[in-house]
Amino acid sequence: MMLALAVASLIYSYVNDPHTTPSSSRALALPGAGTLKPLARSQFTITDGDTIRLNGAAKGTRLVGFNTPESIEPSCEAEAQLGRRAKARLKELVAVAKLELKMVPCSCMPGTEGTDACNYGRSCGSLFADGRDVGEVLVSEGLAVPFDCGSTSCPPTPRPWCAS
Repeated sequence: MMLALAVASLIYSYVNDPHTTPSSSRALALPGAGTLKPLARSQFTITDGDTIRLNGAAKGTRLVGFNTPESIEPSCEAEAQLGRRAKARLKELVAVAKLELKMVPCSCMPGTEGTDACNYGRSCGSLFADGRDVGEVLVSEGLAVPFDCGSTSCPPTPRPWCAS
């Protein structure tokens, strides 16, 4: 579990604002980085409130800029309940919206992107529903918290759901 938290904390360091364009040196390492691409709802599944899996991808895509409670391995019942709500809300947001996905480099040490040493091999991106970042919506509704990283690492993953 601690390893999962540590790796999750490495997911979004490329930029503090997921709407910015990646630097040219990092963009070269990730085809299509920084470009909004249309995405059909049929082209992905939702893993939890902050992770999707594109059809045909070996690993998921971590949505950056926010963290939602875990719905798969929660640390407490409050996190489990909120995690299920965040996942359900993400499903609602993408159900009938015009969707766009912007892939961004993950917050990893140079040379590790795409490997298990970087975000469990997952890619990173921002998902927009009708032009609005889904993470911003989930944060505004209390179903997520902001999570901003640096270029090669992240602070500890914010997980306030199980605070006593």
